[in-house]
Amino acid sequence: MEGNSVTNVTDSKKGEKMELKQTILFQNLNQKEIYRVLQCADGKFLNYTKNQSIILPDDKPEVLYLILNGKVVIEQYNYMGKPMNLEYRTEGQIFGESDLFSKKERFDFSVRAVSDCKILTTKRSFFYRTCEKSCKHHSKIIFNMLHILSNDNKQKQQRLELLTCGDLNQRTAQYLSETAKGSELITLSMDRNTLSTYLNTTRPSLSRIFSNLQEDGIIKIEGRKHIRILDQERLSEIADGV
Repeated sequence: MEGNSVTNVTDSKKGEKMELKQTILFQNLNQKEIYRVLQCADGKFLNYTKNQSIILPDDKPEVLYLILNGKVVIEQYNYMGKPMNLEYRTEGQIFGESDLFSKKERFDFSVRAVSDCKILTTKRSFFYRTCEKSCKHHSKIIFNMLHILSNDNKQKQQRLELLTCGDLNQRTAQYLSETAKGSELITLSMDRNTLSTYLNTTRPSLSRIFSNLQEDGIIKIEGRKHIRILDQERLSEIADGV
């Protein structure tokens, strides 16, 4: 792992700051404000290689992580070693926020780099209070953080609704419908193992559901990552339990 303090950022690092400007956390901030935030928050750019651990269970939550490049997976297992929850985060997204702001003593999950990653870390204390001058950049970043937390809460609520909407047929159909958003072709963001965990089932059961939907002419599986919706109306009916 390699880390650089923002105080050492030179003109050659402006590309990193442009990436920051494109994230929700730094939206509506100009370049000068971004630089001041990084100074106030003791921002550090860290590089991780594929499969390298970023957070381990029992690590202490001290910083917020923002992904600038790459993809990570958040993994949580039960006492028998079975995955309870697997969640991917990618460029522009944060992780570690729940444990950070709830002041938990230790993480109860791990985070691993799925690909080579560039990540910005910022200190927790920055989000707890504004400075004496009540700088606009500080208020903006806190507002953006609230926006992110609100969206994250909404996504968790949607997943809860998905997991309680009915049997596996309904959950799978609901997931495909929501992912498609009216489009015919779906690009899956998870592999089969991760998606089966997300839908609270096993990979063989999920594969069987996909096969049945394909045999019924409702979907067409096109490789590992793509599914084409052939009959959106029927898929919606299954999701509704019809």
